[in-house]
Amino acid sequence: MRVERADDGLYLSATINFELPPALEEALLKGIPMTFVNEVDVYRDRWYWYDKRVSTATRSIRIAFQPLTRRWRVGVSSGTIASPATGIALTQHFDNLSDALATVRRIARWKVADGNDIELDARHNIDYRFKLDLTQLPRPLQIGVAGQSEWNINIARNVRPEAR
Repeated sequence: MRVERADDGLYLSATINFELPPALEEALLKGIPMTFVNEVDVYRDRWYWYDKRVSTATRSIRIAFQPLTRRWRVGVSSGTIASPATGIALTQHFDNLSDALATVRRIARWKVADGNDIELDARHNIDYRFKLDLTQLPRPLQIGVAGQSEWNINIARNVRPEAR
């Protein structure tokens, strides 16, 4: 994971290493879409109290198999995909699952904070989380996967970029 400071904001680039469990792959092949969520909180250090949250960013990625065309569709949205106001910002189609997952695993220059939110001389702390959003699954499947560890994909990381 790499964080870059620019005049107009803070950018995050990362490669997420995870393997898709067989149960998830089987569900995808049956046409059940899976939604992965990237969440970032940016905090400014404060010596006298808890760190102050200066920015929050969310990006959802939905991967789905289209049985009729035998192709994979990956949709990326800022915010949550369930929210109709945000909409899908980008949709790509792939011929195989490995290419589709490569898109899910890679983040390139995602703007997580505006330049106005970041103080140049202050130290900042970035909390990053990646997870499979089980609430986006069909309701009967949500009940069936409760407590099953292979459906639990959670990755968390903390980075402290250098002040200028």
